[in-house]
Amino acid sequence: MAVQQIPTMCLNCSTVCGMIAKVENGKILKLEGNPKDPNSRGKLCAKGQAAINMAEDPERILYPMKRIGPRASGQWERISWDEAISMIARRLRMLREEGRPEELVLLYGRDRTNGFLERFTDAFGTPNKLGHRGLCSLNKRMAIKAAIGETDWDTPDLANTQYILNFGSNFYEAHQGHVGMMQRAAEAKRNGAYMVTFDVRLSNTAARSDEWIPIFPGTDGLVALAMGHVILKENLQDTTFLNERTNASIEEWRKHYEMYTPEWAERDSGVPADKIREIARGFAQAAPRAATVSNRGAHAHENGFDNEWAIICLNALVGSIGKDGGWKYTPGDVNRSAPQPGPLPPKPAIRTELSHPSAFTFANEMYPRAVSSTIFPYISQRLAKVDTLLSYYVNAPMSWPEGPALARDVLLDEELIPFHIVIDAFYSEMAETADLILPDTTFLEKWDLDARNSHEYRAYVGLRQPVIPPPGECWDIRDTFITLAKSIDEEMAQYFPFEDAEHFIREWAKAVPGGLEYLQKEGIWVDSRPYEPPSPTFRFHLEQLGRKPAYRPIHRHAEMKEDEYILTTFKWNVHTQSRTANQVWLTEIVGDNPCWIHPQAAARHHIQNGQLFTIVRGESELNVKAYVTEAIHPRVIAISASFGHWQYGQTAEGKGVNPNSLIMGVMDEVAGGQSWNDTVVTLKKE
Repeated sequence: MAVQQIPTMCLNCSTVCGMIAKVENGKILKLEGNPKDPNSRGKLCAKGQAAINMAEDPERILYPMKRIGPRASGQWERISWDEAISMIARRLRMLREEGRPEELVLLYGRDRTNGFLERFTDAFGTPNKLGHRGLCSLNKRMAIKAAIGETDWDTPDLANTQYILNFGSNFYEAHQGHVGMMQRAAEAKRNGAYMVTFDVRLSNTAARSDEWIPIFPGTDGLVALAMGHVILKENLQDTTFLNERTNASIEEWRKHYEMYTPEWAERDSGVPADKIREIARGFAQAAPRAATVSNRGAHAHENGFDNEWAIICLNALVGSIGKDGGWKYTPGDVNRSAPQPGPLPPKPAIRTELSHPSAFTFANEMYPRAVSSTIFPYISQRLAKVDTLLSYYVNAPMSWPEGPALARDVLLDEELIPFHIVIDAFYSEMAETADLILPDTTFLEKWDLDARNSHEYRAYVGLRQPVIPPPGECWDIRDTFITLAKSIDEEMAQYFPFEDAEHFIREWAKAVPGGLEYLQKEGIWVDSRPYEPPSPTFRFHLEQLGRKPAYRPIHRHAEMKEDEYILTTFKWNVHTQSRTANQVWLTEIVGDNPCWIHPQAAARHHIQNGQLFTIVRGESELNVKAYVTEAIHPRVIAISASFGHWQYGQTAEGKGVNPNSLIMGVMDEVAGGQSWNDTVVTLKKE
């Protein structure tokens, strides 16, 4: 049989690049990029190449399994799909009949079904479709959505810019959309663009910048405000944009920024005042071909929302919003181009402390069901009652703050969570706490329509289709939910009038010219019309908060003693959070996560390179191996967040450490995003 070339879309990270699978006799020979993808343009990173490891993992879950021993005992028996569906449907039917639908909680990690999970929870009547958004990019997304309203993600025109001002993003390795961004930033650099990166660590992006400035954690917003001070003080702003396109006058902007002097920023951030002035001038002079980029280094703090808001405002100050080479945006929701097939269920009217935590009123208004760090503490405190937890493609003991302790303890407590169903392709730390495991397909065996915000500013729709058949009795998540909905009751079934996952996708793809047949052949449909963004009023003043962007100091940092440090985390280019350490090709490239520590700190504690030492927070301790390097801020230590598994297969088990065991669930008080980069620790030599 000739080698088939089957287009699909990657899902080994959130960038979802188009790919081509070369398949012979049901075996994947090679995965390559699809040149028709407007973002990745035929390129594929190591994670995409290594996705073959997922499909061929000899330790995959292949059959439904029911727990027969205590939770986490590893004692299971194989059961049929009929028995598994019947068991779940019986329990969920009871919740609906007794008027307790909100006691079903669906917790997901990466949901690229683009509405199908929500179709299920809405039809069931529970508001508790909960994800990891609050652990990832919530503070950034909230700031963008609050400022411009049109979208929650920026798409700077890097290919045509002359100045890239980067706060805490490592887009050469791990930013959402990094494959396309990296290419375009490299093009801009070749054409003379200047790039400055503020980051606590010399990332690959920082290393490829014209300047790397090791900033003190959580002060990005103060530096951005100080730059705004310089721009307004020296009359470098775009006055027309400020007066006509924002909800404040130039006088209001000047008055607000007057207090944020470069000298104040230098005291807290460590960035010299003269350097702040120099960069502010360079950014303004390059405008409108100037754009900011930002991510976790800036927003993963308890003041992250204001940091991001202040950074975005720099683009408004110089009038680069929506301009070629500037800070542009375009929606990335595939449902805008291809609306979900109906009928769609109504949204549940009920709210819970899990879906809409009362401590985060602004987040509930702007981005409901997104605050994540509260989930396990609130369940443990019985602020919300859970009967059944349905976990999909998520590994909370590995990826939540204090996950190895708090999250795992909650998952093991049968009074707090009486019944736990896990849908996954691999036996993870989450799966070991389940009562019932349903075998999922990998993305190379399932159906989706998908898209991201387009760096070419043209809407597109991509197809994720099976390139090989699933092994054993693995089911596509859509097949699982279609079958389950029809088994619960007729009211739910009416919203799932599909024979299977392929039938659903075929109906959905009718919104695309050429339908499913076109997508199966080409992989991606790109709209011939360029996206024409509206021109919304930029909100410098947020009425809901009654204020403008501000610097909110992190008091624990201001009170740090000389022998205390800030623990931060980061992602490698070949790993994604807790999902890739079982892929042998990637682990051969990076198979450990030593702790980055500056030579000054190492010398103070008599720690040698490669030597073990202990990080301490309260009663919690973590033994780590030192990587002594000048490529990190002297008051910061950093550990990548991809290792430390005690399950997840032989390739992953026993490699590295999980820094989340030390990181508390502390959130931005406005947006609710997790403050991954604020934990104060001490060190001691082994």
